[in-house]
Formats: sequence, C-alpha cells, structure tokens
Amino acid sequence: MSIRRMTLGAGYRYLMSSVARADEATKVVGLTGYYAATGTPPGWFLGAGLAGLAGGAGVEPGSQVTEEQLWRMLGMLQDPVTGEQLGRPPTGAGMVFVDHLGRVRKAKASVAGFDLTFSVPKSVSVAWALADEPTRARIYAAHQRALKAVIAYGESQVFATRTGHAGAIIEDVRGVVAAAFDHWDSRAGDPQLHTHVVVLNRVQSVVDGRWRTLDSKGLFRAAVGMSELYNGLLADELTKDLGWAWVPQERARSTEPKWEVDGVGKELREEFSQRSSVIEKAKNELVDAFMATRGRQPSAREVIGLRQRATLATREAKQVKPLAELIQGWRVRGRDFVGYDQPAWVAGLAGRHTQRLVTAHDLGEGILADAATLVVAKVADKRATFTRANLLAEVHRQLHGVRFATPADRIHVAERTATLAADRAVMLTPAEVLHVPEHLRRVDGSSMLRARNSEVYATQELLDAEARLLAAGQASDGPAVSTSVTARLGRMIVPGKEHVLSAEQAHAVAAVVTSGRRLDVLVGAAGTGKSTAMAGVRAAWEAEHGPGSVVGLAPSAASAEVLADAVGVTTENTAKWISENQRTPEREQRLREYAARLSGAYPCVATRQLQQRAAVERAAYGRWTLRPGQLVIIDEASMAATKDLDHITAVATRAGAKVLLVGDWAQLSSVQAGGAFELLADDRGADVATLHDVRRFRHEWERDATLQLRAGNPEVADTYLTHGRIEAGAREDVLDLLFDAWLGDTGAGRQSLMIAADAQTVADLNARARAHSVAVGAVVDGGVTTSDGTTIGVGDVVVTRLNVRALSTGRGWVKNGDDWIVRETRDDGSVRLTRPDGVEVAILPAAYVAEHLELGYASTAHRAQGRTVDTAHAYVTATTTREPLYVMATRGRESNRIYVDTAHDPDDATRHSEPDHADPAEVLGRAIATTGADSSATQTRRVETATARALWRLERDGAPSLAVRDLGGRGPA
Repeated sequence: MSIRRMTLGAGYRYLMSSVARADEATKVVGLTGYYAATGTPPGWFLGAGLAGLAGGAGVEPGSQVTEEQLWRMLGMLQDPVTGEQLGRPPTGAGMVFVDHLGRVRKAKASVAGFDLTFSVPKSVSVAWALADEPTRARIYAAHQRALKAVIAYGESQVFATRTGHAGAIIEDVRGVVAAAFDHWDSRAGDPQLHTHVVVLNRVQSVVDGRWRTLDSKGLFRAAVGMSELYNGLLADELTKDLGWAWVPQERARSTEPKWEVDGVGKELREEFSQRSSVIEKAKNELVDAFMATRGRQPSAREVIGLRQRATLATREAKQVKPLAELIQGWRVRGRDFVGYDQPAWVAGLAGRHTQRLVTAHDLGEGILADAATLVVAKVADKRATFTRANLLAEVHRQLHGVRFATPADRIHVAERTATLAADRAVMLTPAEVLHVPEHLRRVDGSSMLRARNSEVYATQELLDAEARLLAAGQASDGPAVSTSVTARLGRMIVPGKEHVLSAEQAHAVAAVVTSGRRLDVLVGAAGTGKSTAMAGVRAAWEAEHGPGSVVGLAPSAASAEVLADAVGVTTENTAKWISENQRTPEREQRLREYAARLSGAYPCVATRQLQQRAAVERAAYGRWTLRPGQLVIIDEASMAATKDLDHITAVATRAGAKVLLVGDWAQLSSVQAGGAFELLADDRGADVATLHDVRRFRHEWERDATLQLRAGNPEVADTYLTHGRIEAGAREDVLDLLFDAWLGDTGAGRQSLMIAADAQTVADLNARARAHSVAVGAVVDGGVTTSDGTTIGVGDVVVTRLNVRALSTGRGWVKNGDDWIVRETRDDGSVRLTRPDGVEVAILPAAYVAEHLELGYASTAHRAQGRTVDTAHAYVTATTTREPLYVMATRGRESNRIYVDTAHDPDDATRHSEPDHADPAEVLGRAIATTGADSSATQTRRVETATARALWRLERDGAPSLAVRDLGGRGPA
C-alpha cells in the first residue's frame, strides 16, 4: 500500500479518464463484463463514514461513484450526494503571491484527500492475468476483501481528527468517506491489479458529529503496518480460496524478503515488471530522428523538449484498452515461460498449501511471547527509539509465513504480539501528568490528549549503553598528552600533509589530547578539515606515547581505508575489530598453552614450529586488544552503532586507553540503532572540541550556505536558487540535466559525483552512464551479467558491495564501497579489476560478480559521505531528508548542484497521470527542515518528559489553576 496526498482538484481527471463510459458500462454485468468494455469499472463507495452523508441518510457501501460526486469530493470537499460543505471550505486554490525575492508563486492548495493504493504482489498480478475468468474473479474478490479489512482496521485504530489549540485533542471518528477505483495495469502496460482508495480529507468526529480534517500524521505513521497487514490478509484470502502457498524472495536492495506465490518464478515476474513507459518510448524515437537529421546527440535541454513533445503526442493518441485486449497481449508474452495453456498453469498453483489455517486460539501465549522477543530485537537493532506502530509493522512481517483463517485472527494475534513486544521495552513517554477529565477520554479509557500508539519506546539494553557512554565521556582519568607537546602543535607539520595545523585545528587537537577524558568527541562540519585534525591528533599522541599508540577504526571498511590514508596508521572497520576482540579470551588461553608447552621443550624443529605459532598468536593478540596509553580514533562516528561504541569504549576503559569519536552529527547516522555521537556532543555543550571554519568550498557564499543547511534553516534554499545551483522539473527531465552536467564535468577532467539518496535512482544514473560509455566506445557493450540483469563490460566503472578478505588486491583486500575499473571479463563470469589509479588488481569470481558487483558511476549518499571531489550533482525529491541532502550538497570543492524532482510520486508503477509540480524552493526547504536522524533514547526521553511537563500542556490538559500555581509553573517534581 502506498499513499499519495491529493490536492484540491488533483486526481479527479485521471480517476475518471479510464472508467468505461456510461453507454458501455450499462451493458456489463459484474466485473467480468469489463473484460470487453473499453475501460475500468466505475468507482465504488466504501468506509463507515458514509453513514454520516446525505444529511444522515447515508450512502450505501459499494454503490457507484458518479463523476459529479467525485468532483464534489476532490474538487470542493463537499458531501458527494447533497453538495453540502463538509467542515471548513477549502482555501488557497488558484491563488498566487509574490515572495520576498520577487517571484510569483502559487499558494499551497488544500489537501482534498489521500490516495491509498492497494497493489497485489507481482506474482499475484501475473497469475491473475493468465488465469481463466472465474479464477480472475476469485483473485479480484480476495484483493477486495483484504483492502476492505485494512480500511476497517484503520477506522478503529488509525484514522482520527484533531481539535483544540494546535490540534492537541485527538478524537476518534465515525469512519472514513472513500471512493475506490480498480485498475488493471501499470504505467508500462504490465499486469498490475491495484485499487486506488481515495480517502476524503474530511471525517466526522464521534464526540460532536462535526466534520473536520483527517489527522494525516497518524495515517502516515501507521502506513507501513497497514501495508504489511494488507499483504498478509491478501495471502490468507488467496490461500483459503485457491490453496496457494507462499515463499519468501530476496530483494536486491532490502534485507526484508518479499513474499510471492509459490510456483510463479522470478523470470516470469521480471518479464511483467518493465519500467519503460509510452512517453519514454516516444521520446527515444524523437531522439533517434533528431540524431538522423542533425548528426549529433541532443543536449539535455533539447531532450527535455523532445520529451514534452512526446508527452503531448501520446496524450492525444492515448486509448484505454479493454481488459480482454490487455490479457491477450499478456498471454503472448507469457508463452515462453508457461506455454500456451496458461489457465491450466495457474490451476496448477492450487493445493500447494497443505497446512491447516491458523486461528488466534491456536497460538499460545508462549509462542507469542517468543515472537515478541524477536520483534523487539529486530526493531531495536535498526533504531534507537520506536513506537508501537514500528513494532506492529515488524510483527506483520514476522507473521507473513503464517496463514490465518480470518482477518480477525490475524489482527488479534498481531495486536497481542505488539503489546507483548512493548512490554519488553521501556516506555520513554511519561504517563499523563494530571488526571484527564472524563470528556477527554475515549471509549476505551485512553486519553484524547495523546495520539493512539504514539508512545515512544527503547530497550533497557540501549539505555544502559548510552548511560555508560555518557559516564565515560564525563570521566577524566584517562591517558593524555602533556602541554609541552601541545605547545608545539602550531609549528607541527602533519604527517603526510604539506601544511601545518590551522589555529582552530591546533586548538581542537590540544583540547582532545589533553582533556584526560576516557571518551572524547571532535565535531566538524563538512569541509572543516577533520582529516587534517586527526593527523595532528596522531602526531601529538605519538610524540607522547610513542609509535603504534594510535589505533584507527571506522564503521565501514572503505571509510577505514580513507582514515588510514588521512592519518597514516593501520585501520580496521568496527565490526571486524569487535568480532576479533571478542576472541581475546580464546587467544589468551592458547598463549598460556603455548607457554606451558614451550617451558620445558628441547630445541628441535617441532619446538621452532611451536614458537612460530605462538608468535603469530601474540601478534594477533596485540592487534585486536588495547594496552594502556593507546588512543582509538573512530572516524565517521555518527554512522557507528551505539552498541559498537559502547563495546569499544568498555574495552578501552579496562585497558587504560582513550577513545576519540570524530564526525558530524548533522551527517548520516548509523543504519543500526545510533544517535550516540550527537548525545555525547550535546552532553559536552560548548565545551566540545569543534571545527567551524569551512575550508572545502571555493565560493564564500557556499561555505555559509552549507552551515545554514546543516542547522536546518529552510530559507537557505533561496540562497542556492539565487546562485543558480538548482535545476527543477519532472524526474526524467532533471536526471537528463544532472547526467549531462556530470558528463561535461568529467569530460573537462574534473572529478565529479552523481549522488542520490535512493538506490533506484543510482541504478538509473548508472544505466545512463554505461549506455553513453558504450555509445562512444569507452566501454565494451557485452560482458558479464549480474543477478539483477545489469551488464558489466571492459572499461566500466564498478563498485564492490561486500567485504571479502580472501580476495587479495596486492596491498589489501576487496571491500564494500571500493571503486574499480573493469579490465577483463571472462567466459566463466569472473572479472579482473584495477583501482582507478591502476595500482591494485583484483580477480572477482563469478559468484561475487553476480551478487555483489554494481556499476559505480553514481553513488548513494551513504557511500558518498567522507568523499571530496571537484563537483557534485545531487538528485532531491519530496522524500529527501536533511542529513542525506547535507552530505550530497557538500562533496564538491568547486560546485554542488541540486536537481529537484518537483513531480515526485511514491509509487510510479500505479500512477496514471503526470502529477502536479511543486515549487522547487518549497521541496528543498521541506527537505532541509525535515530530519531523518536517529535520536538517542536518552535525548528522546528528555524531550518526551519536557513536553509532558510543560506548563502549556498542564493548562491544556485541564489542570486547575490552583494545581498549576502549586507546581510553581514547573510541572510535577
């Protein structure tokens, strides 16, 4: 299930454009009639909120939605039957204003509704497309039952409205008013059974019966869980009716499996999962014609013009096809995979599920308790804090392999397991501080002053780890460097550098090496010279404690290698170091055994061999343990998991060593539970060693702008716009501009990066780069094929995505995130690579190539963090958050250009029209203002407690003035 916001009037035309005309619709009977009709069925009403329409007379669920009724809903926010205004009339539609830069801009249109698109898994769509008509009807009916159950669940647990000052009171609603529209295919013409459920942005409160705005925050918070619930319910319904079984399938860019129908193979699913569109095909034809007449490739802006022409041409010629015609085409495409008798093949999918359907009573409390423990562990591993919505989504994932007898059984088990999971965590949100009046309580007794399932949790294990880190950061009995050494910092030449430390860098270095803190922090914004400062730290520390007294660690092997180059010490990634360090007791035992055996041994060959093995063991022991006076530098520490920092710090404390965390809390955080770096920096306050002087960027304005971006000031979007650093448009258009600019930079000899926050866009940019390289003869067209269908040939820029120490490169080994050039592809699927500088060589076996080698022309924001190039080109959408944006916008010395997708759609395959374009400055401003960083449990608890105890909240909660006075305006002790 995906969600789209629908602004006033938007979506009305596309929903009606594919519906069969009345003269055809009247001829059909039931769903099967639409196989011959040109179009899809008319929309139909659903939702318990229908009972409040038409002056209380209500609307029958399942009844047909007329064109006029849909316009009243989406165009006017009115009762679809009577035209009565529901709640406040909409504002802002069609209005314009002049902003502070003198630009004419559109006012924000009111949100008319939310498109909840329920789309069946690809294997279900394929089976539906190739089945006979009765089976198709049964699949469709199962899809309808599942989505109706999810909407009903949302009405009881999710949908709400807000009233009172700042929307402080969250009231239950009678239900939702929704219109559902069934569609058959994706934008590419592939089978994609899906239903757009348009939920009106007006709901009727159960408290006073008034129509108000839907609480969208609660909806989006629960969206993932509702989507997972739909997938589970659909599988249950299809198993119950057709006997289908389900198998988990790995996904290329996710650790979570996707469940598909057993028997519908990967190749068949991929055949019906094309991403091309009619517009792109028409554009490509126009590009070919352009090249034939002009003898050159069109520029990026010329391609955009050609795409606009293609859009108009295909729009004029577009015809909605009957389902029968679509099925005929799909069956032709399916013959090579399942033969000619495709209905028989679909029938053969039945009967594979042989187990009894499970009821809620079948699963005892012990089973649910075990599941709850697993759920908490998985959720807590990924995030420092979480809500019941997070737990519930994970419960549904864990239950995907179980087939339930009824929707009620699945929902009951999921809710009970989520409750048990919450009981195993620590609630960071305090209980309501004062008695809540009866009129502010829901029917179930919960307070309307708190959204359902909004309480925040963490594990006690993580809270304890954060407490230990804070204690280590405050302890000052660790090793240090004398002032006689730090007095020379201003004149000290940094090893491997050609310059001395700046005054700011020298001050920061002195602060951390002389503090005596067991755990220290060095914060530096992007481009402030953290690498140079770390090299200075190493020089100062070794001047006091001797060579080998500095150990380098980083969260990834690639960033550890960058640290090694910057600081000049042997480095390792944190996961490997911790894994090896945990073997210390084994090594100590073996060393004792070697010592015992050697104590009375006579000189001989066997004794020398024993001595050699003991020497190897001692070397390993020394490498993976710490000794007194050592300094452990952890670079990119914001990306380190809290549990890893806790382990390393504990080992260092026991050994009498010191840990220094270096990084930037404003950049990307850990993919596991994190937030500790910012917690420790905040705990130090103004005393934390910080680098402020941005030195990377050529332009002074850009130095200041990056600091404003880092601080989350959305107004800095106008600065980038004023200096011509923003390009805007639809996705394909801005990607054309981005790629063209990158191509120009690399052609001019500049080191340049294409960056995006999402893996799919990176893959698309890589495909463009490879196609161009092949066209100009820089890369061989053929080569080896990876598991996702990508071809890699000689000359391609690639990146390895898995650490394998056994794959030697001469000086080192193959790491996740390493960049390479392909020099040879072999018949057995293996490849020979060299580093871009040609120094290191690696031979990758076919199995590694197939699963862990990708094109490397473009980069994700995570992989780009820590890199510095001449120019950078970043793709930004409405879903981009501040941290990846900050990383992407700070890689280039000369320039950093931002390409804003102003027409982003969360589910492109089920989009049936071009979306409205947003203002690029607004899209960028929202990204800057929206943080996606993982906050520590300790910080979250402080915020939750402060919010609960704030005076305005006490007054809002209905606290008597005397009680507030008695509390001294501070809230309860």
